[in-house]
Formats: sequence, structure tokens, C-alpha cells
Amino acid sequence: MKTVFLLLLGTIYLFLANAMEAILIKKAYFLIGLALITVGVIRYIKWKYHTYKIMTELKRASEEELNNIPHTHGTIASDGLHALLLNEHTKTLLVAVKEDWEAELIKKEVHFNEIYEVAIFEDGHIIARTSNGLFSESLLEEDGSSLGEEDEIEEEEYEEMEEVSQLAIKMVVDNITAPIIEYAFLEQEDAISKEDETYIEAMELCEQWYQKISIIIKRYELERVPIRRWQ
Repeated sequence: MKTVFLLLLGTIYLFLANAMEAILIKKAYFLIGLALITVGVIRYIKWKYHTYKIMTELKRASEEELNNIPHTHGTIASDGLHALLLNEHTKTLLVAVKEDWEAELIKKEVHFNEIYEVAIFEDGHIIARTSNGLFSESLLEEDGSSLGEEDEIEEEEYEEMEEVSQLAIKMVVDNITAPIIEYAFLEQEDAISKEDETYIEAMELCEQWYQKISIIIKRYELERVPIRRWQ
């Protein structure tokens, strides 16, 4: 507040200096205005640096907290608030989320054999999907718009989507309370081109995790026996 007051007061003095005719008063007002603005700018720079330093420390602490969760494969979002972790030793997949850097960590953990389906979503549309072969229907198709009967989107349709604002993986898991788990690899307020480096990197990482989870689903597919009605 003091910084804004100093900048505002300094600006007023500069306007007054411009309006004065007497040279002495004009110079005095100009010097006072310049001094006030200089002090205000210095205070603003110090405040910005202090804020940046605090935010950097909070982000680093959040990333360390996510990294300290036991895992063998993992990816942490650039904001330090989200992580997708896989632990081959315990055979679990975990999505860790924080509302902000100071918020409590929320974990969504699921065993490999409890993952039924995974799909890549672009702006609410399924572009790739893998499911447990024992289940004929998809819960994720109700959650978004599927672009074709096959698991992979057709090339021509895919190319028509030139810009994307959200890219995520969604999974159907064995949990009645929360059957769908989502992890976003890209979230933009304004859509970006598919030729943008940010999108390309996000898609590469998304596809890597989609393949990992697809392998997990197929590996555990035969462990489940479909329930048949009594004859």
C-alpha cells in the first residue's frame, strides 16, 4: 500500500512540476516527484523479489514432498502441485494433488489390478483408449465424447483439432466412491497450437504414461474372471 501511495504521490508531483511556471518551484517539485517514484519503484522491486523467493521456496518444498513419496516411475507437474507416481514394488499407481503449495497433500492410490480402463482426453474428447477385455462397455465414453468406434482416433479427424487447451489421462478404477481418476498433463486458459513445444512435450509424456497404464491393464486382464449368471 505504501508503495502505491509513493508512486501515486510522485506522479502528482511530476504533474505539478509540469504545471508550474516558477523555475525554482518547478525543479523542486520535479526532484521530489522523481525521488518519490524512485523510492516506490525500489520498494516494488524488493517486494517482487521477496515474493518470488518465498514462492520458489514453497514450490521447492512441495516438489520435495511429492518426490519423497515412494515410487519407481513418476512425473511431477511444472507447478509442483501435481504428480503421477507408479510403484512397481507395491504394484500401485498414485495421483498426488495439492490445491496450492501450502495445502495438504491429497493422494489417490490404486492397485494395478484395480485399473479397468485408461484413455487420453483432448478438450473432453477421447483420442486413445485401452480397456480390460472382460468389459464390453466404457465408463469413460459417458464422461467425454469418443471420436470413433475404434480405440484410436482417425488421422483426418485428429488433424482437424489444430488447437488444444487441455490434455489429460483418465482411468476407470475399482472404487465405487470415485471410479474415475484424472491426471492433467496440459491445462491452458487459452488454447495452444499442436505445433507448440509445450503441447508436443505434454503429449509425449502423456503417451508414455498411457502406454505404461495400458500394459498394466493388459497384464492383469486375465487375473479377473467374469461373473456369469447361474444357469
